Amino acid sequence: MKSPFPLLPVQHLIYLLLTIILFSGTASCVSTSQPNENKEKTQSGKVTKQRDDGTISSVSSVDENGYVHGVRVNYYEDGKTVHSRITYEHGRKHGPAIWYYKNGQIYEHTSYYQNRKHGVTKRYYKTGELMEEVTYEAGEELPGKKRYNSSGKLISGG
Repeated sequence: MKSPFPLLPVQHLIYLLLTIILFSGTASCVSTSQPNENKEKTQSGKVTKQRDDGTISSVSSVDENGYVHGVRVNYYEDGKTVHSRITYEHGRKHGPAIWYYKNGQIYEHTSYYQNRKHGVTKRYYKTGELMEEVTYEAGEELPGKKRYNSSGKLISGG
């Protein structure tokens, strides 16, 4: 019996899969809501989101269409400690992005170009020592990842 669903060539399946991934990635990056947030204040190009308990979860600059444009600052549960500072261009990550440990030390510093990691990403231990360096080009990790121990000694790569 012949199947009612014809088999697609591998190239078409890959194209379809990539389209689904790109669409879902774009939609998640454009979205500005998080499940535990219920209050939003908009004031002169800035949107401040608060959690149910009143603590600030994020402050974003937005463009005329409401997309994040500029730096979005996200906060830990206390509403005061910075979790991350991510640069956006009309709703897409574009520019420097920095994530922090609760102690204020940088966890990761990376750059985005049109919503994809691009350039050298550095991750750090809570002590501030370099943990690893990874180079990305258009979202793809390039060979040559370097990992360091907590004393700063290169343990792999390079």
